[in-house]
Amino acid sequence: MNDTNSKPTAQRPSQQRRRRLMLNSLAALPAFALLPKANAQASPIQNALNQRLKVQGVGYQAFELDADKGLALAGAGRVPALDQSGLFEFGSITKTFTALLLADASLRGELRLDDPLEPVLDLQLRDKSGQPLRWIDLATHRSGLPRLPANLLPKRNDDPYGDYGWADMQTFLRSWQPTRAREERYEYSNLGYGLLGQALSLRSGKSFEALLAERVLQPLKLDGTVLAPPPGALLAQGHDAAGKPVAPWRFQPAMAGAGALLGSARDLAAYARAALGQTPGKPLAEAFALCLRRHADGVGPLNPVGLAWNLAPLNGRTVFNHDGGTGGFSSSLWLDPQRGRAAGVLANATVPVSDLALHLLDPSVPPKDFASTQQAALTLAPEQLAPLAGLYALNSNFKLRITARGERLFAQASGQGEFELFAKAPRQFFARITPLEIVFDGEAGSAAPALTLKQNGAAMRFAREP
Repeated sequence: MNDTNSKPTAQRPSQQRRRRLMLNSLAALPAFALLPKANAQASPIQNALNQRLKVQGVGYQAFELDADKGLALAGAGRVPALDQSGLFEFGSITKTFTALLLADASLRGELRLDDPLEPVLDLQLRDKSGQPLRWIDLATHRSGLPRLPANLLPKRNDDPYGDYGWADMQTFLRSWQPTRAREERYEYSNLGYGLLGQALSLRSGKSFEALLAERVLQPLKLDGTVLAPPPGALLAQGHDAAGKPVAPWRFQPAMAGAGALLGSARDLAAYARAALGQTPGKPLAEAFALCLRRHADGVGPLNPVGLAWNLAPLNGRTVFNHDGGTGGFSSSLWLDPQRGRAAGVLANATVPVSDLALHLLDPSVPPKDFASTQQAALTLAPEQLAPLAGLYALNSNFKLRITARGERLFAQASGQGEFELFAKAPRQFFARITPLEIVFDGEAGSAAPALTLKQNGAAMRFAREP
């Protein structure tokens, strides 16, 4: 899943304990609140949420922002509506807040983006060629740091960040053996953004929570956006992709910068308004501009990166995106500065929402049709699934790992989160989390030499690696 990237256009036990952290972008705490339902004459945004809820998800909040038309908010859910002050997990959208904090520090003259991190961290942090890692390397996901630290082995799988602190991160960084040079390539890293937030905290002598509140949340008047829920806060139950309730995620400060923020669609809309320069007084306008500037190549040639933000072409314009995903929540935020528009969707389940948010941003882009994800599935025996497991490559940069666990089959693409596959036939599978189909070559009971992934009208051929 993606995490994490712009979109127009067999594991060891320790790895298994980390696999649930790989969704979309990353993390936060549980929260969910529904805005009052629309009247009989539902707005386009309300209709969009109602239609998606018919085939997927448990509940949604969303907003549309237009410089001329103003703000529209809506919500839809399978549970009784809560008041609109309730909180959702923002997940990896938190990274854009951390990047904004970095940009502000740079503009204040407190640091330069190409300064090394070592003096702040008081430990050596260098790439394969011996060059020190810099602030800009973390902020653009080009540091070479892995997506997650190898010593992230939570005591509870349903609370993966709850006991991972700065001492644990220091232990990992001191033993880390880099495999590439800084700037060599884009590799999405939750670890990198956790470290970025921690480093900003160490540099300032303040906690990350206090620093973020002082320099970002308070100037933008985001009183409802928090890193930890205050007493009595209205939180929602998170759900996995199958709609089953899951536990909330808690964050130690060391990883908070990667995904710990909570808020509502109204909060996210206020943040988007500031990013577009539509807030009176234009607080942090220069810092937003620095974040939204192209800084490096991203996941592909059409998707460079700013500071945290992904850039993408859309109908002759450049739009900006960041998504988020946790154990029980999904989020997506889009900005279209040229048209003065923004849109965002929050869900209290791990379901795709980026396509829906993009559709709200620009209705000329249709949302995905998830009807195919609701078809009935067969139950196959473990001996039928085991021969399908393996690593399959489209090319040297994009691979698909298939993992069999008893009567269940899972897929994970390079740099993305793991998702479950469901059987239509012994060698034909579909996903519920997004419309796609995977067909394995070979005869039943034999190892599959290749597979074909069909999605959005395209068919991609993956060959099994030895």
